[in-house]
Amino acid sequence: MRKSPFKSTNRTLHFKDKATHQLRLYGMTLQNLLMGHFIVVLFKFSRNNFIAKNISFMNVAPIPSPGDVGAQAVAIRIAGDQAFFLGCGFFGAQDTLHDDRGRHYFKDCYIQGSIDFIFGNARSLYENCQLISMANPVAPGAKGINGAVTAHGRSSKDENTGFAFVNCTLGGTGRIWLGRAWRPYSTVVFAYTSMTDIVAPEGWNDFNDPTRDQTVFYGEYNCSGAGANTTTRAPYAQKLNDTQASLFLNVSFIDGDQWLQSSI
Repeated sequence: MRKSPFKSTNRTLHFKDKATHQLRLYGMTLQNLLMGHFIVVLFKFSRNNFIAKNISFMNVAPIPSPGDVGAQAVAIRIAGDQAFFLGCGFFGAQDTLHDDRGRHYFKDCYIQGSIDFIFGNARSLYENCQLISMANPVAPGAKGINGAVTAHGRSSKDENTGFAFVNCTLGGTGRIWLGRAWRPYSTVVFAYTSMTDIVAPEGWNDFNDPTRDQTVFYGEYNCSGAGANTTTRAPYAQKLNDTQASLFLNVSFIDGDQWLQSSI
């Protein structure tokens, strides 16, 4: 049985499984519930000003293959504003973490999944987090894609949403994209992040809709590792300059100077 990598000394929630400090949902997917995939959410936070520390959220439904229908199995959905997760673990496969809406801060967290395992339309900063792909291993030289880290859902230029990953590490298995353009104005930035060679050379995907190439904002800044080579990235991906990147590098991206001081 998989255990949380975090030892909890100061938790803010009660546990169903005190032995491992994890909350679990076993084997439940959209397909076997025959309902929309939100029904399989292990935990849902819709209130504002939420804090979680040293807690793991897990959905142990099987890892799906690309194109499988009804394989989403969300471990957590966050729909409230001003949420802070410190030292938490998020375990699942497809759609592990539904970062739905609001301003959120994830620090020193462990996030595991296979396809679109961080998705939604929130404005969130992920700092010092471990991002682990559980996509099935691929043969050397294979060019197929079987996973993606993000699927951000910004629909219009008038929204102020996006995902920023700063000082993170990205590894695991599979051959994956950094993000897919779930909606036309999908916005994701990776900065100072170490990436292994599981990242496909093109890096990003427009959800097979070339019209989104003109509206998405996909940026990388001072990343490292075998997966961070931007030479053959998708043409709409950007190698950010200092000025562009500065908007995403700290808690000001999520207005954290207004609400985080008492939480950190």
